[in-house]
Amino acid sequence: MKKDWLNWTICEMTKYIYPFFFIVLAGLGLASCQKQPILNFGPNFLPDNNGATIVAVDTSLVSLSTLYLDSTATAGTGYLLVGNYTDSYFGNINSRAFLQVLPPPQPPALQPSDSYDSIVLILQYKKGSPYYGDTTLRQSFMINQVSSLYQLSSFQRGVFSNSSFPISPTSWGSSSALIYPSIPYTSQGIGDSIKIRMPDSLGKLLYRMIQDNSDSIIKPTNWLNWFHGLCISPAPGSTGAIYGFKDSATMRIYYNEASAYTSQKFIDFNITNKSMQFNNIKVDRSNSPMKNLILPTQYLQTPPTTPSALTNNNAYVQSITGSNVKITFPNLNAIAQRPDYIGVLRAQLIVRPVPGSFSTTWRLPPNLNLYVTDLYNSIVTPLPSSTTGGIQNGNLVVDYLNPQNTVYSYDITSFVKAQIVNSSQTASQNGLVLSMPPPDGETTFNRAVLADATYPVSQRVTLIVYYISLYPHQ
Repeated sequence: MKKDWLNWTICEMTKYIYPFFFIVLAGLGLASCQKQPILNFGPNFLPDNNGATIVAVDTSLVSLSTLYLDSTATAGTGYLLVGNYTDSYFGNINSRAFLQVLPPPQPPALQPSDSYDSIVLILQYKKGSPYYGDTTLRQSFMINQVSSLYQLSSFQRGVFSNSSFPISPTSWGSSSALIYPSIPYTSQGIGDSIKIRMPDSLGKLLYRMIQDNSDSIIKPTNWLNWFHGLCISPAPGSTGAIYGFKDSATMRIYYNEASAYTSQKFIDFNITNKSMQFNNIKVDRSNSPMKNLILPTQYLQTPPTTPSALTNNNAYVQSITGSNVKITFPNLNAIAQRPDYIGVLRAQLIVRPVPGSFSTTWRLPPNLNLYVTDLYNSIVTPLPSSTTGGIQNGNLVVDYLNPQNTVYSYDITSFVKAQIVNSSQTASQNGLVLSMPPPDGETTFNRAVLADATYPVSQRVTLIVYYISLYPHQ
């Protein structure tokens, strides 16, 4: 009798264990070998012949907020970001570049018969350099002298996007041009360069100092204590785009060398200490949907988040101006409380930029990395893919004709598996952060506008969780 009961029990268990075993194997193959479709709103059931089911749920609430960091590392990026533009979502954005130049290590021996001609600052725009905004508009640039010693104070760790030095109110010259980034070419007719004429009073003074072999010319420390640096900025009223000029900018003195045939020569003052060349970025959000963005009120404050409800039901990514998106899932553990729930098979995050918020002018970030964050809004670590193990950048697909088909997609299986059973009181404050990786996040103004749960499902950020159920679903 015992033997018969045991045989019957084993047979009954086998009826359930073997189908479940093969379902798990099939599910793992589905997760690793096939790209999951973006499913319609509501639960979706993939029935199995043996009674078990893989359930797809895309009704979990996804909460968005804009995570603001008060500064970005814009020093030593290789680019002088200069310009101004107005964005209907992000506000007015202004960028200016601070730099130092140094006389040549071996200045030429100027003769009494040689004569000064002019002084200019040359900005070089190379193909592939960053730009953002409306490049069909003429942009004007101006130069000012840094009026204090160009150095860090005792409490500064470095120079960032919110750093600046005092500058002289009197401009040292300005120039305007159209820049055609895809060629590249400028309307000044000198190829890929912009020239800004500087005051002859400065040029003649420097010329005489070179003639006299001045200590301020031949000793770099003396020079930097006297000639603190330059600030290149968009001229007042100028708007259109921000351009990334190479950090090979040059202050050049032209002079005429007297000989049998007079020829024009030049002396170059090139950028020095490139790690201290930085871009100062200012944003005026007062007339934009981001006007209610919560900013830090004290030094070293925990980075604040602004719920999407306060910013027109959107969250915003533009890492260079401090905007990143935090995503949380407040009711995620409700899935684990379903009576048929066995375990998470796969979880996919679909990020759709708001249709109409992007174009060939207002470009999306080509890469948006996904990071794990905590209740203190610290960016802890990149979230690797559960299948490849690599850092995820969203695999952006852009469709300008059908904007709702433009998506970033992420495998967040490992995060959901940990979060769905997290019983901590602060669990709902753990989340994910979308941020632009370097160098893009430090040199470009690409941005994305993301919709919260008030938008139709085809236009918003969506979480799809695939879980295994032993109960059949019709």
